[in-house]
Amino acid sequence: MKLHAFGIRLVVLSLLLLPAMVCAAASQVGQVSRITGGKFAEAETPGGVIRKLAAGDAVFVGERIRTGAGISTHIEFTDKARFILGPNTEFAVEQYQRKQDGSDQDVFYSRIIKGAFRFVSGLIAHSNKGNMQVGLAVATIGVRGTHVEGEVMERQEKNGVTVDSSAKVVLLEPEGSGNNGSVVVENKFGSVVIDKPGYGTEIPDEKSPPSPVRRMQLRTIDNVLRAIRSPPRQGGPVRRP
Repeated sequence: MKLHAFGIRLVVLSLLLLPAMVCAAASQVGQVSRITGGKFAEAETPGGVIRKLAAGDAVFVGERIRTGAGISTHIEFTDKARFILGPNTEFAVEQYQRKQDGSDQDVFYSRIIKGAFRFVSGLIAHSNKGNMQVGLAVATIGVRGTHVEGEVMERQEKNGVTVDSSAKVVLLEPEGSGNNGSVVVENKFGSVVIDKPGYGTEIPDEKSPPSPVRRMQLRTIDNVLRAIRSPPRQGGPVRRP
């Protein structure tokens, strides 16, 4: 009987330690710098292990990160790139490697499955153009060192099944004294280059090319900003990312 009870405790302990063991075997690529609107986001490994994600926690290659309703998550990567994920957003780090860690080349491939996002590119994008890409459901963003925001929207049937997706991408003013940079937004139907702040493109569905680059209406930009803006704190001013 005692042996049986010990075996049960051992199994329970193994299950509790499993998320930490999985993360230890993966490669850390950054950490959560801030979460607003709640205490936790969540991260899921390729094996389906889910863990709570709080400010200060590590982020690993292969994980899918999800924010909840009203929750924004800020992530800083080791190459100084920064992502802000709006509420109800899903984001995955698909590949990340750096020469300084023994790799043959610098690579940063990520994916926005759905939701609003903003990113400031880091050393990987600046050192080797084309080695940082952000995948969307309807296109890919090739980053050439810049500051970008966008949104991936899903259209669903009544039973909750996603039937189509669309996206918008807007180039923002550079941070600091850097140059504007640019991005290439492309899919198998076409591609555009955005190199002027305030300009962007929209992809209406999975079977259409990116629209011609145009100055985005303030309403369009504000809608995306609103989705990733930090929620107001009681007793204090609203902080913007």
